[in-house]
This record gives sequence, structure tokens and C-alpha cells, in this order.
Amino acid sequence: MRLAIVGRTKLLVDTARRLLTDGHTIGLVVTSGDMAASEPFAALAFACGAAFVETAKVNSQQIVETMRDAACELGISLNWRTLIKPATLACFARGVLNGHAGDLPRFRGNACPNWAILAGEPHVGLCVHQMTPELDAGPIYARTHYPLEADTYVTDVQNWIDATMPELFSSALASIARGEEPVPQNPDPSAALRCYPRRPDDSRIDWRTDADTIRRLIRASSRPFDGAFCFLDDRRVTIWRADVVEPTSRYLAAPGQPCEPVEGDPIVACGSGFLRLTDISLNGFSNIDSKAQVNRSARLRLT
Repeated sequence: MRLAIVGRTKLLVDTARRLLTDGHTIGLVVTSGDMAASEPFAALAFACGAAFVETAKVNSQQIVETMRDAACELGISLNWRTLIKPATLACFARGVLNGHAGDLPRFRGNACPNWAILAGEPHVGLCVHQMTPELDAGPIYARTHYPLEADTYVTDVQNWIDATMPELFSSALASIARGEEPVPQNPDPSAALRCYPRRPDDSRIDWRTDADTIRRLIRASSRPFDGAFCFLDDRRVTIWRADVVEPTSRYLAAPGQPCEPVEGDPIVACGSGFLRLTDISLNGFSNIDSKAQVNRSARLRLT
């Protein structure tokens, strides 16, 4: 099939390259971003002999005409910032496929893997679906899942998405080539769950909550994101990894209070329960030195 690539991020470039190995061709590459982010897309277009467009206005009349002129059968989209409108979708005889990191129709919208961890879901989904004017509502050509265990971090999920998405698109296009119909989503409105964007400051820790809830926030905010955080004497402490623990001694402590450390790891009291901080950073200090800063006085508090 002759494809148009529409979106952002390295993952879309990797997906396009995977589809090229399947024998598909690329006639158009459309992206939106700063120069550094756009360079891999420009290089992809040059290598394929495809038209290249950098724009934030994918629904403009000019871009619609460019898409029609490219005569691509199918669009492949990831991480476009806005909804792609019907006139743009209609440029492609087979429509536009979108890769979505959510178990549709549950977890439509933004930051779905992060929200799935925060909500204590048993797994996170990955879908390739037909784009429609309604957000993440189109029928599904391919789907898979990744289990969310108690020690699964968003880092693990993102690595899985990066490895799996190109193969899932490959499977979806093979399904289309075989003439298979996509699976409609459950039309019951109660089956859908809309996820809204998260900002870095949404990951600030409230030590008055329980240890399990705080650890889910840490797991959902870890690399490649900005990390869950708090403050120590007005200095930001980013917590990348932590474990819920039961202290070997009995004691009372205020939420956010560093208690007796274990092998150098701070043990911090929560509203209920305790967390062992195993990977943290404070103002550019190493992990070990950051822990030493947190452990230096029993009178300190993480806030």
C-alpha cells in the first residue's frame, strides 16, 4: 500500500521503517515539531522520495490538498496534537490508522499508561484503530496487552510500546490486505473511560496519603517522564523508584519524615505505611549522595 505518515515522535519513524520492510511505500510525511524533532521525518521522506510537510495545521485546506495530491491509500498516525477532522481523514481511500496506548474503549485520550498504573489496572492495552471524528472511537484492527504487576514502572511500559507498536501496525496492515474487517468498539457509553492530559506538577507527592497510592504515583511518573517529586528544605527531590516496606522496628513518625535508613536507603513515613526510596535525585547529586542528604537528620521532612 502507498502510505502517508502523519504525526510525531521517534516511534512513528520506527513504525514507518518497519512498514517499508513489509513492502509498503511512503508517498507523504507530515509532522509538527521543532527542528530537531522534525529532522528524522525529513530524513525519512528524503530516503523514500516522499513529499515532506512540517505544519501544525493538518486540517487546513492547503494541507488537505497536499494530501489528496499525494494519492496515498492509507494514513498512519501517532501522537498528533489535535483531532484530525473528517475532510483530512477523507483524503485516504482506506482512512487513517492510529496507534493508541490504551485498552479501547477503556482509556481513551491522553497519558493512558500513566493513568492505568495510577488506577491499579491489571494491564495496559495497545491498539491500532481506524480514526474517526470522535476521539479514539474507531474500530480496531489489532490489539495487545501488557500486564501491570506491583513492580511494573511506566519505564517498562514505554519500552514495551516502543518495541511492540511497529509490529502491531504491521499486523494491522496485513489484516487489511487480507480483507478482514476491524472489530467495532463497544458502543455503550459506560464502557468508555476518558483520560485527560497529565502535567509534571501532577506528580507531586502528598506524604499524607497511603504508601501504596504514593508508590503508584512514583511508578506512573518515572522515566522517561519527569518523575514523582517532593521538597527537602526547598530543594526538589525526584523519586524514581521506591518499595512499600514494613520497618523492622516499631515507631511513630509524621508523614514525610525520613526514619531509620536501611542500607543507606531512606525509609519515609506515609499517611499509612512506609516507603523505601531506592532511586532518587536531589539538585544534581548522585543517587547515593541524594539519599545521604535525605538521611542526614531525623528532624527533616519531605514535603
